[in-house]
Amino acid sequence: MQDIEIPRTAWQRTDPDSRRRIASFAMRVGAVLALLGLIALPGRRSLAEMLALLQMVMFLSAAWTGLFAWAAREPAQPNRLNLWDEALAFTALFLLVRILRIQVLGA
Repeated sequence: MQDIEIPRTAWQRTDPDSRRRIASFAMRVGAVLALLGLIALPGRRSLAEMLALLQMVMFLSAAWTGLFAWAAREPAQPNRLNLWDEALAFTALFLLVRILRIQVLGA
């Protein structure tokens, strides 16, 4: 009988350290969005204020994560996600929110 190879998903092909980094990033972004949702809940904040706050939080998250990566002396690794990749993801989210603010609100 032939061995049948079951196709693995991208998540299954990823090494455990990278999976932990992805889960950590997702939890941090989820926590930030949940807290921003609670801040916006009373309805006293405008969309412009919330986007400005989100942009600031993403910038600070990128800066802090980059600082932690530098302090931990983590080398950039081509086949494994680490703190540097997380800092780049927060930077990309910061830029995305900035572009959204400019395009939607003109601010």
